[in-house]
Amino acid sequence: MALGIKKVSIVTITLSSMVVWIGFYAWRIMFNNFAVEVFDASPTDVGLIQAAREIPGLLAFGVGALALYLTESRIAALSIIAVGAGLFLCGVAPSLVVLGLATVLMSFGFHYFEPTNSSQLLLLSKSDNLGRAQGRLRSYESMAGLIGAVIVLGLTLFLDFHTTFYIFGAAIIAIGLYLAVALPSNRTKTENRKVKLSRKYMLYYSLSFLRGCRRHIFTTFAIFLLVKNHGLDITYVSILMLANSLITIFTHRWIGHISDKLGERVVLVGASFILIFVFTGYAYITYLPLLLPLFLIDNALFGSSIALKSYLRKIAPPEDVTGCLSFGMTANHITAVVIPIVGGVVWSMFGYKATFIAGAVIVFVDMLLALKVPANGKLNEQIRAEMV
Repeated sequence: MALGIKKVSIVTITLSSMVVWIGFYAWRIMFNNFAVEVFDASPTDVGLIQAAREIPGLLAFGVGALALYLTESRIAALSIIAVGAGLFLCGVAPSLVVLGLATVLMSFGFHYFEPTNSSQLLLLSKSDNLGRAQGRLRSYESMAGLIGAVIVLGLTLFLDFHTTFYIFGAAIIAIGLYLAVALPSNRTKTENRKVKLSRKYMLYYSLSFLRGCRRHIFTTFAIFLLVKNHGLDITYVSILMLANSLITIFTHRWIGHISDKLGERVVLVGASFILIFVFTGYAYITYLPLLLPLFLIDNALFGSSIALKSYLRKIAPPEDVTGCLSFGMTANHITAVVIPIVGGVVWSMFGYKATFIAGAVIVFVDMLLALKVPANGKLNEQIRAEMV
């Protein structure tokens, strides 16, 4: 079947993704320092806002429902507008409550954009090139992070946090409005999307759930540990994010190549094995020059999601992909509202070590489950058998 999605090019998908990730990196770089320096936020305050930020991810299954009525290209454009509006409102925020609400709006845009854009890319790519295609896109997203870090570093040398948020928000809103008008339909009139839950996809959903658990511990508390316990200011945080983006420009492409060549299971199991030691390191290493490489390794291994999406695309027909990705996003965020709050309380009561040891245990369970993903050859045989 010739997919109407070919009307939306790889270039459009890539540029749209870069816009969203520039905005997200700007928020990520500034948030902890903004919250601590302007509002004197505590670990529990940060945990609550981070928990609220993940609510849109929990509701990401709505993307599958929206795709029944709107094309993926239109959903992507509207999501970009929401990201920009959220960033602009962060600059307006007079209190932690308003900052939290603005963050939720930004998060709605981000979490609805991701499965939509990924679906477009997966449907455009050939089955033997899924990893490389995702690796290239993730590489460009890392370049976007690099651009965002440089802009934040430059702007915050002369402007306050509020004005910097205004600039990012207004620019992204303008781009989103343009794309909402300019993007063509990515679907033919006879092509439908489905919202479908099936036992066939349960391993994908389970791995999405476990990886969400460990991701939320990392994104909530890793940078916070460096800021709160080691005094990293906005300049050093920006430089760290810049270094992270430089590294992942190359590691994402490498992970995509390995996924295509050796199979999804090798990438998923290998990444989890390494992360067990990374989380244990967060718990017991107190020497900052050793903690910083752990942060970079952890970020680089987020690229293992390339293998998980490749696995899904190989077992799912085109009409199921958008719905499955949106439900996978929801599974990834089921504990997102709980973990930041519980992690913050545990940190306050027992110290940060307990939070990161819990993360190491979750990653170990994820590694055991990833062993159930078929080896590359067996998975290809399974796909060929289903096509007969």
